[in-house]
Amino acid sequence: MLDAVPSLALPGWVSHESIPVETRFGVLKDLKSAFASTLHPYLFQIIDEIDWTMPATLPVSFSLDLLHRRLLRGGELVPLGDRAFDLLAVLAAAGGEAVAADTLMAQVWPGVTVTPGNLRVQVRALRRALGDAAVQNVPGVGYRLALSLTGAETGADALLADTLLGREAELERLRLLLSRSRLVTIVGPGGVGKTSLALAGSQQMQALRAVHVELAPVAQADLLPVVTAASMSLRLTGPDVKGAVLRALAERPTLLLLDNAEHLLDEVAGFAEELLGQCPNLHILLTSREPLGLTGEQLLHLCPLECPPEGEEKAVAIRTYPAVRLVLREHGRAGWPPPPDGQMPALARLCRHLDGLPLALLLLAAWMRDCPVTEVERVLSGRFQDLPLPAGAGSRHDNLHHMLRWSVEALSAEECLLLGRLTVFAGSWPVEAAAAVCGAAPLTPASVPGLVAGLVARSLVAGPIQTRQKGLRLLETIRDHVIARDPGLVAREGLRPLLCRWLSAHLRQHMQVVWLSGFNAPGLNADVADIRAMLNWAFSGGDVLAGQELVLDSYRHWNQSGPFAEIADFLTRAWSLCGPDTPPVIRAMLGLLLHGEGVPLRLPLHADRPRYAAEELDSAVAALRGDDVPPVWAIDGLMSAGFIRRYTGDQRACLALWEEAVAIAERYGVASDIVRHRSLLGWLRAELGEMEQARADFARALTQAEHHGLPRNLTLLRMADAEFNDNQIDRAIELTQQALTSGEPMPPTMHQTLLANLASYLLLRGRVMEAMRHAHDALTIMIKVDYTHAQPWALERGALLALTLGRQELALRLGVVAQRILRAGTIRRAAAEREIHARLSAGLPGLDSAADAGLPVGEALTALRGFYEELLSGPDAA
Repeated sequence: MLDAVPSLALPGWVSHESIPVETRFGVLKDLKSAFASTLHPYLFQIIDEIDWTMPATLPVSFSLDLLHRRLLRGGELVPLGDRAFDLLAVLAAAGGEAVAADTLMAQVWPGVTVTPGNLRVQVRALRRALGDAAVQNVPGVGYRLALSLTGAETGADALLADTLLGREAELERLRLLLSRSRLVTIVGPGGVGKTSLALAGSQQMQALRAVHVELAPVAQADLLPVVTAASMSLRLTGPDVKGAVLRALAERPTLLLLDNAEHLLDEVAGFAEELLGQCPNLHILLTSREPLGLTGEQLLHLCPLECPPEGEEKAVAIRTYPAVRLVLREHGRAGWPPPPDGQMPALARLCRHLDGLPLALLLLAAWMRDCPVTEVERVLSGRFQDLPLPAGAGSRHDNLHHMLRWSVEALSAEECLLLGRLTVFAGSWPVEAAAAVCGAAPLTPASVPGLVAGLVARSLVAGPIQTRQKGLRLLETIRDHVIARDPGLVAREGLRPLLCRWLSAHLRQHMQVVWLSGFNAPGLNADVADIRAMLNWAFSGGDVLAGQELVLDSYRHWNQSGPFAEIADFLTRAWSLCGPDTPPVIRAMLGLLLHGEGVPLRLPLHADRPRYAAEELDSAVAALRGDDVPPVWAIDGLMSAGFIRRYTGDQRACLALWEEAVAIAERYGVASDIVRHRSLLGWLRAELGEMEQARADFARALTQAEHHGLPRNLTLLRMADAEFNDNQIDRAIELTQQALTSGEPMPPTMHQTLLANLASYLLLRGRVMEAMRHAHDALTIMIKVDYTHAQPWALERGALLALTLGRQELALRLGVVAQRILRAGTIRRAAAEREIHARLSAGLPGLDSAADAGLPVGEALTALRGFYEELLSGPDAA
């Protein structure tokens, strides 16, 4: 019954407090003091919870919105629990008449047996929200509402306000299109809010009469004129319905909104063309999942609401995204407090899973009322399509499954098959990937692009316009629905091995483009989400060898974009699955990358370096020298082999392996590797005291970088280290500052290293506060990207800063943790790291023998950051 009443305006009773707030507060305070020994503790709680923010003498204006289950006071939301809201709704529907207690309990707790005490608790909640006199006891009967409630924004207007959150730019775009064109179509997937935007746009065209024609229930094309006439409330005096519609539309300027036209597209196109041809003052606005294709049609592609990106963990930032704001607003309107900050990352994931579709987000807000966000995420994983849409959401479908089936059932057999095959992609993909992976019989690779174009036109495949990202993709809600229709299709047709092979080939091809184009190379078309999905499949019972090849082809790209821990985990899983049948070069590459420096993290296998160097390193290097080894594999494998030799004490063997890697890079013209590894040769020669040769290597690296348009900051970083080894600290500072201010893009790990090195140089130069600022910035980046390789250097640098500023106890704690990390990983100090350790050991004579209290690394880093922030915010920071 209540669902049919969107809002209530009940005359007759107005509640207001005429006693000033100060007087009331004083009286109640005195009562508490006087009767402290006799008042029940619950009465104290009631007194303490009285809302003292009510106006002192003016009547209080309340409005009740049943559509969104919210109570407003002067436009502000009044927190109210679900049961209290249900009770208020029942009392309000009685129009000021008393309602029996049994009736109230039956309607507020349907199907549940409760005691009168439950009812009294909710009555007290209403009185706290509305005022003590708002809900009156009627002896022998029950309760009555003695309060006038005005109507909140309801019906279509309320729905518009909700679903238009974050749509200001689209609304302005629609207004401009309608002012320039007589035929505009809003295109987008189901649930994206096309109808809401169209209604809002039609309201803005005040010079035009607006007529809304809902086409969703119309199954027969010949009924188009009939439903249009009904929407215009025309009196038909003869059988010529279309003629009556044409005459009525010609009488005055009109905006005709034809809503949900996708299932009658050809018929609607003919109808619209005829109307526009005969009614010069007519504008037509359509909503559809694909355009009409008429000449002069203007399209507005409506995207889902923007969601927080992957990796965004800050609650403050997450709350600013439109998708999250919509969920939180609906959640709050139901009277629930906002979820705590710790729940925000889970809410961000849910919003992404629902693709930012407003209709689905309303569903999510409803479910959040019953359990924490993290529990919703766990319970509802994979079940969103079967959940009912919120009551009053304005949808013609009762759940997401029916909404999506509406789109899919209109496809041809070929389109439906391709849509099912496309679910093999977990992320975005280019058309050529779809053709290669999904073009098997009865389809052909040549037919796939056209079929994809049709799916894009029907808003079943999203392109850059819809997602604000490169590539094509299935929205997650659509993908889940299609998989549910035929769960075994991808496995049955062997699509995952095909995708693995395409990804590996594309990654190798992209690397060759990088060689030729250098810094100006186009971005990767493959999506890390697809790489991740295929590696998980391969290492969980799929094609292990395909997964091992893919992880070796993808780790370079992953090292640039992160997260590092994830690629390290995939490399480790691939290594653990090596067996007698594993190709030698695969085993060699995996072992070298994990024992060397293939990933910028501290790994457990680093502690195994001495054994690996003695037992497996020579055979691994030999495997890299085969004729069929991809050049990038050979280069990276030899570089890692060199690091292993360096860490086990053989600098000269390291130099020889790195020279061999550089020779391969030069033979194949791999410019980026020539620059990176030639500068590394210079750095190692400086370590060996060969400064003249080192400077020659650096000069060649800089020349190559300039010739190929490659960044120079890595070379400058290593040059600075070399100059430090030559006791040129000021020159090291100058080169590092030059790299930081070059304006060249750099990965976070390089930015962190530059800042950290600069902090070390400045500290050793005695410029303590400058050093601390850079050390703090480097530490912040290191923690954010989980760059564990830099942890011991950050801790030792911080320990020396603490020691310099008289914090000896902190310095010892940090130094001991750094020592533990270094011993576990057989890591060697270089350049400024050696000098920092020497000064730290001199200032803390017992450092090397100090007992390790087992302070976790994370806690040590937190303590260090707190130390930095304490001093940088103090009066001496400047």
